[in-house]
This record gives sequence, structure tokens and C-alpha cells, in this order.
Amino acid sequence: MLNPVEALANASGASQPAIRLILSVLAAYPLSANLFIACTGIAIVLFNYGFDLYHSALAVAATYLFNLLFATSNLLVPVSFCYHMGYLLVGYYFTTSETYDIKWTMPHCVLVLRLIGLAFDISDSREKELQKKTDDKCISVPSLLELMAFTYFPASVLVGPSLLRFRRFVSGQYESHTTGAPGYAVSDSYLLSGDFEQDSYFLKHVYIGLWGRFTLYKYISIWLLAEGAAVLFGLTYIDAKPGDREYDPDELSGCSNIKVGVFENTSKFGHYVESFNVQTNHWVAVYVYKRLKFLNNRVLSHLGALLMFLAIWHGFHSGYYMTFFMEFTVIRMEKEVEPIFQKNERLQMLLQNPLFKAAVFVLLKFYTIVFAGWCLVPFVFLSFSKWWHVYKVCYFSGSFLFLVGNVAFKPLLRAILPPNKPLPAEPKKTE
Repeated sequence: MLNPVEALANASGASQPAIRLILSVLAAYPLSANLFIACTGIAIVLFNYGFDLYHSALAVAATYLFNLLFATSNLLVPVSFCYHMGYLLVGYYFTTSETYDIKWTMPHCVLVLRLIGLAFDISDSREKELQKKTDDKCISVPSLLELMAFTYFPASVLVGPSLLRFRRFVSGQYESHTTGAPGYAVSDSYLLSGDFEQDSYFLKHVYIGLWGRFTLYKYISIWLLAEGAAVLFGLTYIDAKPGDREYDPDELSGCSNIKVGVFENTSKFGHYVESFNVQTNHWVAVYVYKRLKFLNNRVLSHLGALLMFLAIWHGFHSGYYMTFFMEFTVIRMEKEVEPIFQKNERLQMLLQNPLFKAAVFVLLKFYTIVFAGWCLVPFVFLSFSKWWHVYKVCYFSGSFLFLVGNVAFKPLLRAILPPNKPLPAEPKKTE
């Protein structure tokens, strides 16, 4: 059987070394950058998932076809969304088990976000062109080779860039800025063991907090490794316009999925949302939450983004839905009570005392670490029987806190910490 080089040599009459030399020289041209990236990424997928590669290949083929047929119509986004989400959910149905699975569906769920996001970007660009309001965020429909390179970019399996960022990287726009550029404290099985049931009520919560923290570190470590690969490629340069945000001209956090400084200094769950899984949160905010404005209700938009999209995107396990419901309740509770604390001047004056401030910091760290673990229990254990058992052993403390907090904390705190009235203005003296 002839290999490709031998076949080209026979067809052209040239020697095989000459064909290899010509192909090697051509590979250095910018046109072949996409080909090199696509081939490298395909090899990585084959190494990890074998012939399950065909799932992502079908996604590429379908996306290219949709772009050809619907790029100039309003059908591109709904058709792309329904196909990719439908394919992913069918994949979950046939591959799901009682544990967290490292199968083809894991990278595919990230790919689904990127390809649906591409459809949104193409559609938005078309609308801007019709309104003659084009800007540097507008994109054209990618070629098949460019789409393949975008899909199989080696460093983007876990942290996927937008097509606009990918194009700028391939064209060399970031080059001048990028040159030279643990073990578990508590195991999963321990939370399901009889020993855990025998621990004191307080110690159970300490263990859940430690277990949750190290569980989050698993995600953070793999994200940092993926981000490191993207940095070495030169993909991560931040090209925000001056004035959009404060940044170092050579900052390389454009594909960052974790803000370590914010994460390690969390004092509320809002900090987790801000610092953890940044790329997915940004995607959901841009492509789901903001597009639910027609509901004219932030609560419904938040529920739609978390439960109706993120939970379904993760799969069918009940644990996903419980975790995102817990996130919704705790974020809503914090948004209800935080302004009450901020508007009470006496409390704010107390916070100026170093000892009181330190005590509050320790209390908030305990609260965020322990109940972050609480929210993660369903996400990790997935099946109802397992996460329900852990919750039952702890007497549903976190669920009770969040649900009651949404109902009772706001009026209770308003009564205890009323906003201080401004001092009456002194009457003007009459001469």
C-alpha cells in the first residue's frame, strides 16, 4: 500500500526525498499554520479517545454545513444550538454512569460551547453589518480548514478561545507581546463511610470544607496546565482597548479560567463566581444570560442560565441540578443581605477595628470554604442516593441556611441593622 509521499512521488515523477522537502517547506507558510494546528489537535484527541474522534469531526462538519446554509439567515443560531446541544445530551444518555466520566463527552461539552458561541458571533456580526455598525469584534465565516484548527487547537480542550482571538493569534498579532513568554485531605469515600457519620456535627462540616477545597484544586490544577500551554503558544495576550480595563500591556491571561488571587481570598460566594471557571461563566453571561433580557426579570434570567442551560449542559444527573440550584439560592441570598451590611454605618465603623475585622474575616472564610464544599457534594457524587446521604448525615444544614436565608434574612437584618439616617442639616443662621 502506497503512503501519501510515495503516491505523490509516483504521480509527479519526483523522488520521495524531494517531495518531503517541498512539503516541509510549504508547511512553514502561514497558510499551513491552521493545518499544523488541526493535525496536532487531532492526534491529541486520538491519543485520548481513539476513534471517538468522529464525534468532534461530525460537529465540525455540521458547523461548516450550517455556516454555508444559514450564515445570512436568522436560523443559524437556533439550528446550531439545537444540533450541538441535542447531540451532547444524546451522548450523555448513552455514556453516563454513576461516577464522573472521562469520556469523549468531557471535551465535547466544551466544544459545544465554542461552536454555539461561533454561531452567535457570526449572527451578531451579520446584524452589525446590516446596521452598518461594524467593529473589530465582527467576524467572517471561517473556512473549513480554519474551523478545524479552531476546533482542535491543542491547548483549548479545557479552555477554549473565541474564533476572533484564535484568528488574531494565527495572523501573528500577539507575537510581539508573547515572545519569550496534591493529595486529598478527605477522600470521596470517607464522606460516605460510617466513620464520617460518627464524627461530631462541627467536624463533619470541617471535613466537607476541606474535601471541597481539594476537589476545586483538581479543576484548578488542570486549568492552569491548559492555560500554560496556551501561554506558550502565544494565544493568551489581552488585546483590550485602552480604557476598557486596567491591564499590563504584556498581560497573558486572555484564556485564564481561574483567578487564583480572588479565589484564595474569597469572603463571599460571589467571589467564587468571579474567579472560578471564568471562561464558562463569561460564555454563559454573554450568550445566555444577556439574551434572556426579554424575560424582564433578573431572577428568571439567572435561573434560566444556571438550571435551564448549565445544568442540562453538564448532563442528566440530579447532582448537577442540585448544585446549580444551591448556587442560585446562595448568590441571591448574598445579594439580598450585602447592601444591608453596607448601609449600616455603625457596623462599618466596627469593621475599622482590626480585631473585629480579623474575626469577621475568619468567620467569612469558614462560611465560604465549608459551604462551597456543601454545594459541591451533589456535583461530585452525582447520584441522588449518595449526595442525599451526605446531606442527611449533616442534617441538611447548608440547604436550610440558603433556603431560610432567602426568605428570612433580609427582613430580620433590616430590623437589627437599620440603615443609618443622615444627620439633619443645621438651620441657616439669620443675620
